[in-house]
Amino acid sequence: MQADTEKTKIKCAVCISAKGKRICRIREESPICSSCCADIRNPECSGCSYYADAEKYGIEKMKKGNFRDFTARIEPEVDKAVDNALKIAEKGDLPKGEILLTGLKEKYPNIYKVQYGMGTLHAMKGNFRESVFFLNKCLEQFPYFVEAWFNKAVSHKNLGDLGNTIRSFRKVIEFGGREDHLVIKARRFLADMETSIARNFGLSLDLYLESMDEFERAFVEMQNKEYEKAITGFKNVLAVNKYHPQSYGNIGLCYSLLGHREEALAALNRALAIDPNYQPALTNRAILLNLPEGEKMPDDYIKKVDFYKGTGEE
Repeated sequence: MQADTEKTKIKCAVCISAKGKRICRIREESPICSSCCADIRNPECSGCSYYADAEKYGIEKMKKGNFRDFTARIEPEVDKAVDNALKIAEKGDLPKGEILLTGLKEKYPNIYKVQYGMGTLHAMKGNFRESVFFLNKCLEQFPYFVEAWFNKAVSHKNLGDLGNTIRSFRKVIEFGGREDHLVIKARRFLADMETSIARNFGLSLDLYLESMDEFERAFVEMQNKEYEKAITGFKNVLAVNKYHPQSYGNIGLCYSLLGHREEALAALNRALAIDPNYQPALTNRAILLNLPEGEKMPDDYIKKVDFYKGTGEE
């Protein structure tokens, strides 16, 4: 079950009631639900990404010698209970699904599938930050769970966190089977992103991610009132991505907070030359122009907004 569940009338070939969202190799490529997948899973499933997930996790647990914990984490009854709760939620009864999953979380807090269920439920509710929180807990317990990585990517995408969206989709591809429909979706998204970023910024996906990481580090420095360091960081971003109004805007804000009016106006004007509608720069420029000569912008002014999805801004 994925957070971006598609409307379909295809039923599971085993139980004939739930939606069939996985293609089963041992059932002649028929669609089956995740609950039945867990019930019938066996060594004949070798080569399937869902079997590979369980196998990889088993190896990790065996290395640690914690066999009991491994057995509990793939307990079919718990898996089935989680899927049942998600089915109820998907049919529109989100409160009941949440009650069931909350009960499972209290009883089985260390079972990855329960944390996955909570994360998926919150994604259904549109609570994407909570979704990421629970999916991270799931992946701490079972880092090879393809569906969790996929739902995490979808939640990050809805939060506008492009960097973690890309990284999560890459994990889907890393751990999923080549023909898995989630892998195919992840590849399609990344291919589209690569094309878009190359067209708009002239950068590879990896260079774009590096610049985003540098931006986030600089933004933290700005929040910590390390304005000179932050300016250097934002300039490093611009050395890679010269058409990044957020970095120019934040350089302008840093200079404003330092009391360097002319430098601040120059940076804000550069941001607006790239994007005349970039609201944070428009707002900060207006505030700066209304300040008395020599007065600094208040240093409690910094906040993070989502004017541009995919980055942090002033």
